[in-house]
Amino acid sequence: MSLGMEKAANTGLVLPKRLQGLQPTLIRQFFERALPDSINFGLGEPDLPTPEFLRQEAARVTLEEQNGYTSHPGLPALRDKIAEQYPHLGLPRTGVVITCGSQEAMTAALLSIVDAGDDVLVPDPSFPAYDSCVRIAQGNPVLYRLPAEKDFAFDIEEFKKAITPKTKAAVVISPSNPTGKIFTESDLKQIAEVLEGTGIYLISDEIYSDLYFGERPRSASEFYDRTVVVSGLSKSLSMTGWRLGWAASGEADLMQAIHVLHGFLTVCASTITQKASLLAWTEEAEAWKERSREIYKKRGEFLVDLFEKELGLRATAPEGAFYTMLDVRPLGDDLEIAEKCLQNRVVTVPGVAFGQEAKGFLRISFCNTEERLAEGVKRMKEALV
Repeated sequence: MSLGMEKAANTGLVLPKRLQGLQPTLIRQFFERALPDSINFGLGEPDLPTPEFLRQEAARVTLEEQNGYTSHPGLPALRDKIAEQYPHLGLPRTGVVITCGSQEAMTAALLSIVDAGDDVLVPDPSFPAYDSCVRIAQGNPVLYRLPAEKDFAFDIEEFKKAITPKTKAAVVISPSNPTGKIFTESDLKQIAEVLEGTGIYLISDEIYSDLYFGERPRSASEFYDRTVVVSGLSKSLSMTGWRLGWAASGEADLMQAIHVLHGFLTVCASTITQKASLLAWTEEAEAWKERSREIYKKRGEFLVDLFEKELGLRATAPEGAFYTMLDVRPLGDDLEIAEKCLQNRVVTVPGVAFGQEAKGFLRISFCNTEERLAEGVKRMKEALV
């Protein structure tokens, strides 16, 4: 090794400020430390298999077709199908960019909107990637509470209090990760009224919009023009590893910026995935989604009831997604309780991973059979009670 290389090795990399302090989320940290034969109540990933008709189409495309790059923003036919999903926007094809999952769409949207020093409203509790993505964009995350005492429902007064003269964007997610709560039509109208005329962008994460247990959630884009919708097929059709997401908006300049940035980030989403995903808007796909909603609703009700009976603990009633928030404050610190569960082969996520408002809770995913859910609660009882 030369002297110059030795100096470089000893010096080490000094990360740019936008990356300093970034760490894997607590969700991943607990998941990576899981013991063999653990029951996973932690990771937000459907356990139902990807529908057979999608897998067969992907296999056919792989074997029979040429699968080079698509255009950067994606297959025209797929973008058209997504645009049709938001008829109230009257989107042209250019209003949709296909991304490698909704995470890329969220990151690209924030990088396209936020400048150094801008404030971005982020719900507390919320998916921890929002905070990190804002920081990567050199913005400042400003939290608005979804109060635990209201079962994490939206509170317009908390939202208004968080707005500052430097606010450039606000993030909402409905149904919510981690709480499973859905923003009502009234909630979204109130947000639109507050933001109207401010120039603030609304980033609406709707990745769980097809997983609901009552009325279909409304899109924030129905009420506020300056909205960019972030969504995808990962949760609704059990396609997490297929990496198919999108950003959609009537804001032409913003979509052009996302288009260009996406081209440099990933060139294009998987061609095979895009082609197979054209079947995601068929009657067969809708029937599959309906069956999966019934399954998750039944599991969620079963698990909430089981926590009450076996642990004497209250969990929130899920309205969508596949999560419930288990109140473990009677037992102590959520980090310590999650650690005890982990050592007894149950992966949970401490609420503090999602923000201070969820401290004292565990986020529990019910992406398991009822038999596995019951076994997981049994192990938790052995560890905690």
